[in-house]
Amino acid sequence: MNPGLIGCCCCFFRARDDNSLEVDFSALDLSTPHLTLPSSIGNGMQFVSRFMSSKLSGKPESMKPLLDYLLNLNYRGEKLMISDTIDTADKLQTALLLAEVFVAGLEKSTPYQNFEQKFQEWGLEKGWGDTAETCRETLNFLSEVLQAPDPINMEKFFSRVPSVFSIVIFSIHGYFGQEKVLGLPDTGGQVVYILDQVRALEEELLQRIKRQGLNVTPKILVLTRLIPDAKGTKCNVELEPVEHTKHSSILRVPFKTDDGKDLRQWVSRFDIYPYLERYAQDSSVKILDILEGKPDMVIGNYTDGNLVASLLSSKLGVTQGTIAHALEKTKYDDSDVKWREMDHKYHFSCQFTADMIAMNTSDFIIASTYQEIAGSKDKPGQYESHYAFTMPGLCRYATGVNVFDPKFNIAAPGADQSVYFPFTQKQARLTDLHPQIEELLYSKEDNDEHLGYLGDRSKPIIFSMARLDKVKNITGLVEWYGENRKLRDLVNLVIVGGLLEPSQSNDREEIEEINKMHSLMDKYQLKGQIRWIKAQTERVRNGELYRCIADTRGAFVQVKKNSNTVKHETQALTM
Repeated sequence: MNPGLIGCCCCFFRARDDNSLEVDFSALDLSTPHLTLPSSIGNGMQFVSRFMSSKLSGKPESMKPLLDYLLNLNYRGEKLMISDTIDTADKLQTALLLAEVFVAGLEKSTPYQNFEQKFQEWGLEKGWGDTAETCRETLNFLSEVLQAPDPINMEKFFSRVPSVFSIVIFSIHGYFGQEKVLGLPDTGGQVVYILDQVRALEEELLQRIKRQGLNVTPKILVLTRLIPDAKGTKCNVELEPVEHTKHSSILRVPFKTDDGKDLRQWVSRFDIYPYLERYAQDSSVKILDILEGKPDMVIGNYTDGNLVASLLSSKLGVTQGTIAHALEKTKYDDSDVKWREMDHKYHFSCQFTADMIAMNTSDFIIASTYQEIAGSKDKPGQYESHYAFTMPGLCRYATGVNVFDPKFNIAAPGADQSVYFPFTQKQARLTDLHPQIEELLYSKEDNDEHLGYLGDRSKPIIFSMARLDKVKNITGLVEWYGENRKLRDLVNLVIVGGLLEPSQSNDREEIEEINKMHSLMDKYQLKGQIRWIKAQTERVRNGELYRCIADTRGAFVQVKKNSNTVKHETQALTM
């Protein structure tokens, strides 16, 4: 072997002439092929179903991997679906045929318990369904797969297989809680998204388990950081039930200092990497204790959560899912080439490495849109930009992330329609909140909640709500507005985001943006045309705030920052 070449289970490392490292993740030997058509990117689940069904030829030897998988199904040692007596594909097909004929003669609503003993005589265990009708469907899906494999029945069958009962979701940075956290440093919509995800997952697990005919209680843990100096939040509470769930909890584990003590204060998402390996170890102990065993799946969120999910998945041997939420490499201009000058502030050398590890060790990656993965004709996607890049003097990724990998799947997060609905739905409008919103938007006095005022209430409102950090580029919107005299004559500007005074924040990036906001308001003399409202945490009121601004014929503005110009994407507000 070339002495400059080192192989591992997932990639090759090569020492370059400049003593930097070359990494090639394509060296990972996958038995599953990659997609070939750009139009198929993000549809990995369907591709895998087609691939798996193509491997089943109807011959007994081709069925062995599927049979072995079914024989290994269990819940805490209790067999599911088939017993060890069914040790060949022929025996499985015979049992399926007997069971299908039997349940076809029963009333559809007959409970599984009424014929459980009969199933066991044929070597069939719990998990096929809760009624005769459900069992018949599941039996038929598998029979079709064994007799004439096709991807549709393959997907239908595996959607019925009882394999997931406990899930761990990692979201580590910021202040993760259910109240009084939104707007705190590193804390935004991701918290809302994950809590909504937990509720939806628990409901889905409960429905699946009931349909499978099992008496199993699902468990979901959201793993985040315990912060002793919690700033009036519950982030110093170790275990907290998730509201509107029965079986889901937030588990908080502290970071540890070098001497083993709990780190008391919040730490920026850019500075937490030295703590994560110890955090993963400490978390695994807590998880195994609370779940009384290994989880069936771990899901990471953002770079830090995904890295810890990778470490835990590797340690426990469980399925790993990744959700990026944001890939910093694409948010900061030339951050790979200029990593040295940015590293003291953002530690991109750690972050990009963590992203590459997580994305390549994941079993599946969830993205919101096709554009997030593969971009467009004019702009590469966030994941696509990680295919090959260099951090000069440190590392070159010859092959990093391949967007044609079937692990990529698109699942748009959506929105809570009880909170966000069109302003035209007059009967559903929350009119009791209108006096509060009126004060929030139009009162003349500055106070702890807002600065500036709107002198002409007849103007439509341009509106933006986001964290006050550089990548959200709220100050870019304010500067654009300030420079455009015609626009200022036509509309007012309302900003909801961040804190109002630099002394109130501990986030170095937010402090810079707060100072810039004050500077721009003074420079362009914007008082009378701008209302700057600090971050709002009441979701229900925020939903009605959108609609009240829509009543003014207003527009929501999302401001993105790219390499050369500030790009302003404005869309009519119809929320």
